[in-house]
Amino acid sequence: MRPIVVLFLALAAQWTESAGQAPPPVFEAASIKRNTSGETRIRFETPPGRVNAINVPLRFVIRQAYRLPESRIVGGPVWLDSDRFDIVATAPAQAPGDAVREMLRALLTERYGLRMHAETREMPVYLLRLMRTDGTLGSNLRRSTMDCAGRPSSVVAGQVRCGVLVSQGPASASLRGGGSTIDSFVRLLGDFLDRPLIDESGLTGTFDLELEFSAPRSSMPGTLAPGGLAAAGLDDVPAVFTAVREQLGLKLDAQRGRAEVWVVDAASPPSVD
Repeated sequence: MRPIVVLFLALAAQWTESAGQAPPPVFEAASIKRNTSGETRIRFETPPGRVNAINVPLRFVIRQAYRLPESRIVGGPVWLDSDRFDIVATAPAQAPGDAVREMLRALLTERYGLRMHAETREMPVYLLRLMRTDGTLGSNLRRSTMDCAGRPSSVVAGQVRCGVLVSQGPASASLRGGGSTIDSFVRLLGDFLDRPLIDESGLTGTFDLELEFSAPRSSMPGTLAPGGLAAAGLDDVPAVFTAVREQLGLKLDAQRGRAEVWVVDAASPPSVD
């Protein structure tokens, strides 16, 4: 099975329609069908001008549309996680990733009646902190010399520039960044954790980084069991807590803290095609 590769794009602001604003972009065509195959695997692809989401629960689609870790999406009816759908939508081939996500958010509002609001709650969280008191970083986390001002994320000759690349195979995952901020890294690592991840490292500027850790297919974002990947580990690839310490010189502290979450206020089963 080919690894799933996703190039990180910054979280676009949630669209709010008000006077003086143009309506949000919409897909040229979109089809939603129930998936009753009983399959557990999820497929989500965004080739140019298209969204192919196969066997996806609604909560997973929300995560993709809003670029939110699943741990920050709370509430909603039970079927958000149990019912599965196939969503196929088309957009102009030249539409950028941010525009496609706006179209996906508009589709969720129109077809699922999705309504959400943001609020801050006290809850179990992970705090990302420096592991060593002298501030020494791990071998896979280095200050970057790239100038990324105004430059888009890209991969050139296998090297990530001005962004973070996420790769996931059947049993492991990796995050590779070049000229990336810690905020970008935290946003993506949070996809693999069962609690919101809050940055308390104090690191500023940009970094080149690489993190490889165990990520069994059954623990992919969208299907996390309690405890996330904390208890997972392959013989040759460390679990995420160990990997963060050994490779980056950081640590994940499990505590209670205040985190912004998105609360699902309303959602209805869609009319299917």
